[in-house]
Amino acid sequence: MLLEYTAPVSEIDAQLVDHYEWITRHYDAGDFIAAGHRQPRNGAVIIARAMPRGKLDAILATDPFALHKLVRHDVIEFQALRTIPELAAYADQLTTASEGAER
Repeated sequence: MLLEYTAPVSEIDAQLVDHYEWITRHYDAGDFIAAGHRQPRNGAVIIARAMPRGKLDAILATDPFALHKLVRHDVIEFQALRTIPELAAYADQLTTASEGAER
């Protein structure tokens, strides 16, 4: 997902603690693989595990940034056909989830 800030950075900063707690909950739940700020700091990137789109939309709706209408989430779906060896398990999961969605 690409997150694009739609509010001044000062408003973003005011919600950072809550947003980081939200990110941590979803790392702990196994939903997210990686996250970080975009450069320049006009948003962020989150890489999520493969999951049904409805589940992802429900997760994104609980982001404190979304609750305060500070960001726009742009979900880019893709199938990871090749990865480095350390990420091979994610490619298998993405392939399986994508194949299941096509059936």
